[in-house]
Amino acid sequence: MKIIRKTGVSTLINILGMSIAFAAAMILLVRVRWDIGYDANFKGHQQVFRMEHDLEEDGKFSTYLCRPLIELLREVSSDVEAVGTAARWGDWILAREGNPGAGVTVSRCIVDSTFFQVFPFNWTEGSAKEFAAPATLILSQSIAKTFFGNEPAVGKYLQEGDGTRLRVVGVYEDMPANSSLAYQSFAYLGTEFLEDGSEWSFTAFLKLRNPADGISVQTQFADFLMAYFSNGAELTEEQREEFRREFRLANLHEGYFQQDHDASVSSANKSITITLLAIAILLIVIAIINFINFSFAEIPFRVKNINTRKVLGESRRSLIAKQLLRAACLALLAFGFSCLILRVVAGTSWASAIASVMTPRDFAAIIFPMLGVVLVTAVIAGLAPALYSTSQPTAMVLKGSYAMSVKGKALRNGLVGLQFFLSFVFILLGLYVDIQLRFMQNKDMGFRQDQVLQVWCGQRAGAQLDALEGQLQQNPSILAVTACDNFIVSESRMGWGRTADDGTQVNMEVLPVADDFIDFFGLEIVDGRGFLPSDNQSHSGCFIVNEAFLRRYPQFHVGSRIGGHVDESPVVGVVKDFYSKSLHHGIEPLALYVWGTEPWRAHSILYVRLAEGADFQSVSDYIKDTICKLDPTMIPNQVNVRRLNEWIGSFYSIESMLRRLVSIASIVALLIAIIGIIGLVFFETQFLRKEIAVRRVNGATVGSILQMINRKYLIIAGVSFALAAPFAYILMTGWRKSFVSQAPIPVWIFLTALVLVVAITMAVVTLQSWRAASANPVESIKNE
Repeated sequence: MKIIRKTGVSTLINILGMSIAFAAAMILLVRVRWDIGYDANFKGHQQVFRMEHDLEEDGKFSTYLCRPLIELLREVSSDVEAVGTAARWGDWILAREGNPGAGVTVSRCIVDSTFFQVFPFNWTEGSAKEFAAPATLILSQSIAKTFFGNEPAVGKYLQEGDGTRLRVVGVYEDMPANSSLAYQSFAYLGTEFLEDGSEWSFTAFLKLRNPADGISVQTQFADFLMAYFSNGAELTEEQREEFRREFRLANLHEGYFQQDHDASVSSANKSITITLLAIAILLIVIAIINFINFSFAEIPFRVKNINTRKVLGESRRSLIAKQLLRAACLALLAFGFSCLILRVVAGTSWASAIASVMTPRDFAAIIFPMLGVVLVTAVIAGLAPALYSTSQPTAMVLKGSYAMSVKGKALRNGLVGLQFFLSFVFILLGLYVDIQLRFMQNKDMGFRQDQVLQVWCGQRAGAQLDALEGQLQQNPSILAVTACDNFIVSESRMGWGRTADDGTQVNMEVLPVADDFIDFFGLEIVDGRGFLPSDNQSHSGCFIVNEAFLRRYPQFHVGSRIGGHVDESPVVGVVKDFYSKSLHHGIEPLALYVWGTEPWRAHSILYVRLAEGADFQSVSDYIKDTICKLDPTMIPNQVNVRRLNEWIGSFYSIESMLRRLVSIASIVALLIAIIGIIGLVFFETQFLRKEIAVRRVNGATVGSILQMINRKYLIIAGVSFALAAPFAYILMTGWRKSFVSQAPIPVWIFLTALVLVVAITMAVVTLQSWRAASANPVESIKNE
């Protein structure tokens, strides 16, 4: 507080600017660390690979395989230590045995027993030894505590909504959230689909004895699969090379940054990670520049005091040390405030939008390295002004005059130019990120989404769909209801592998739907017909495929038959393409499917269209109460009701947060640039007083003096813009490559950035230099 009282408002602004810059940088670094550490946070991660293929030859690798194929791969190479099979079949609701009304939604992964030979688990109770029998279950430590408190969990039972009992055989320490293992439960796969070559919904994880053998093992697998699929046919070398390119082993961590696979696995865009890292570094640079400018701006006020101390015998080393100590105190105070900001932000939805999970623990690994950066910042930002202020001739300073070196002037001009450069870059990026985000949010997805609610209702309520729809439509605010097995927009959904009549492999995403799904969303049938209520009475159901499906597999048409879940089912229609994934992806082959008389499972997703002016909260409460009456095992807070538009918007949460961060960085950079200009103008007008007075005596007007001072800063701004514009353009074009649908880069954003910065600069320089330009020239010359 003594520092603040002594240096006044300027110090408060300096501390506030550094605090915001450091806090924003650390938040971004948490996200960068999240990405860099994804699937690289467990022992032996270098040895773990995932089998991927591009059998569709569309340039997108899939992780989905059938179990018979995975079983054959186990014996192909002696370099493979273990192979584990996993399937992600959605969350489930579990309850402690005897208390079905207290169900909890738990994320799950279905795996075989060898899965635990691939990945390391730290067991707190039991182990995977008994995980080789049906209805066995392994829980994370946190979810075990949710069900059993501090009691031992192993040996106890949980139950599903239909009463199925599951015995807990092991409890493991929670896996990091940025991991492919971040599940709350693992269920036993057993022999399910072990001999079914048509069900391609399983992922094969391999642990190699030596990660350096990855390419060799990949070649062995490709050659084996080549023989498997060719059925003994002789292949040319060109066909062999093409086939080898269709299969690969991807290390889990490295695969996290690959953009050429489908949406079935978690992934990150490396360009966004690099962008966030670059913004974090630039924010720290801005803080350093701000510190230096403030330190220089204070020199005219402090230089006489410094030189008085020199006259009284204090050494230059001591004076420099004191200034460095003061700089360190300011930097540490700013760092303390930034940590306070982090503490407030941690755990909020604002922060979590950047890094899925963001808690004080996540910041721990960032704070200490950042503290080192802060201390280095204090030395860098404090040393140059300290050396400069103590190098002035004592007699000249005490007399009231001291020099401004050419090198010092060039340094300060360069720092202001760098601030201008960063301001332009951030403003341009912020404007374009906003344009791209609005472009995606406003793009026609190909289906009706206004006034539509998306509801997760669970399968027990979904099994009573007719009754559920009837009760919901008794509410006058509800116009229509439909249902499906997965969300209409989802990054991953059920994948099926089938064999066409000509022997080719067909891999497709399937979305089981109610017969009124197409009408509800206003999808357009371009060939054949839509679904009919009578389709529910057919034994094997039927398909409607999108246009992209026919482009991928031209051998199919209306009337063709595709293997369904019980038997071959006819393709009865073709629907016009619509976006069933976010705009990070293109339109991919999709088959809508009506189950028929023997559904594999009930639909668990409802879509509800509201009347204009309907109150969301009251309708949401009505929906939850209706579902819980049909399914007494559920409680209202387990029923997820949200607007469909919000759900679609959630796919762009990183872009939305990037827009906010870049906008904040733009404002911070511009404010600090303005503050730097204020300091520099004030600093330089101390030396220009005599020149201004002489010009005034010789007839110069206040306006001409202001033009002279403004000209310099406008030149700096112009040069900075000339450098920043192409640099920002390169960043924009690189960043937008992650989107299939890309907004154009308009010229107006460059003009807007230039006009904005020039206008603010002229206003600030004019206001700051007005006093010096309008001062009495006689007084200025006399004081000199």
